[in-house]
Amino acid sequence: MIPFLLFVLFTATCADESIKFAAIIFRHGDRTPVGTYPTDPWRNESLWPVKFGELTNTGKNQHYGLGKWFRRRYSHILSDDFDPTEIYVQSTDVDRTLMSAQANLAGLYPPTNKSTWNTQIYWTPIPIHTVPELEDAVLAMKKPCPAYDKELERLTHSRPYKDRLSKYQHLMDYLSAYTGMKVKEYYDIDDIYSTLYIETLYNFTLPNWTQSVFPDKMREPACYSFVTQTGSPLLARLKVGPLLKHIMGHMKNAISAPAKSKRRVVMYSGHDLTVASVLNALGLYDGNCPSYTSTILFELVESNKRKGSNYVRISYRNTVEIVEPTVLKIPYCGEICPVERFKKLYENLLSVNWEDECKKEFPALLGGSLVAGLCLFVVIYFTHRIHFTRVYNQQRQNATYSGVHTRSRSRAPSKTFVA
Repeated sequence: MIPFLLFVLFTATCADESIKFAAIIFRHGDRTPVGTYPTDPWRNESLWPVKFGELTNTGKNQHYGLGKWFRRRYSHILSDDFDPTEIYVQSTDVDRTLMSAQANLAGLYPPTNKSTWNTQIYWTPIPIHTVPELEDAVLAMKKPCPAYDKELERLTHSRPYKDRLSKYQHLMDYLSAYTGMKVKEYYDIDDIYSTLYIETLYNFTLPNWTQSVFPDKMREPACYSFVTQTGSPLLARLKVGPLLKHIMGHMKNAISAPAKSKRRVVMYSGHDLTVASVLNALGLYDGNCPSYTSTILFELVESNKRKGSNYVRISYRNTVEIVEPTVLKIPYCGEICPVERFKKLYENLLSVNWEDECKKEFPALLGGSLVAGLCLFVVIYFTHRIHFTRVYNQQRQNATYSGVHTRSRSRAPSKTFVA
């Protein structure tokens, strides 16, 4: 074991390049289905090892093994014991992602003599930061943003989107008939696909109707569901921009800050949608659904031949197996990309001012409503004036005709404002 660690350390620091910083984004480990379809024969939660949507023991072991792999890969930049100045860990506010991060950190930071606090527990607590999902614009990406919602609605109602989706109409009708669900979107297909996939992992016999569609006919539209939420430059900017901006801020600090204050690793525990959204926003998504523990590595690499030459390298591992990740080719830059060029290439994402750009929709909506309301008020007001003027004149004519002068007491027109 020791020779292997020395080899890893040597290759990481004494080769042509060395890793100075890493941002890690991974999906949680193995879980039970989040939910099942109405006709699912395995929808009884008591048939499963844990409650629906929770991390299983298999998932815990998957992330424990991944954490041990991170220890080998980043042992030259991380201390043996946890140091809050070296690493920052953030998770979405969901049980399975929080637990995955915990299991991962157990592998990354096995207790040493210094950090052992209980001889009966081979584990040391490491802080994990989280934000309620509806307040999290960075990792959960679920904080309300009207500008995003409006753009997503525009995309999903566009002709190209509808034309592509219509190719799966027969499949959606078939699934609707057999599952008891109303299947009308890519993510509906993915929900069923994910459930069937998990049931195969747990050796549950699938219904006969699945044989003609699962997995082959369902895989492509199910995996395409991850594209929609970053399906335009604006959607990508508002969805992934805050996270990439967060990463690049840490990377900038790793380049310029004094050695003692440099954070070496930032870790993000998320979901398949997190992983796929980042890849798609960067132009790197290959159309395959992210597996459990799928991992993106953003690494700051410094050339040992040219000191001060810093590059971004993005690697991806889409398997539960502990294997070396594949280095991805960054569009228009290659496998390693100078930091400044990387920032220019992804300026659309990195320049996002999320709070302001999302709030812009509120004044716009309010302004539109105000104008519409005023117009409606004017129309109603003058309609009432014309109506009651006619009534008043008619009454005067009638009074004159009958020889009796009558004073009309029409009530003032109501002032209606519709916002």
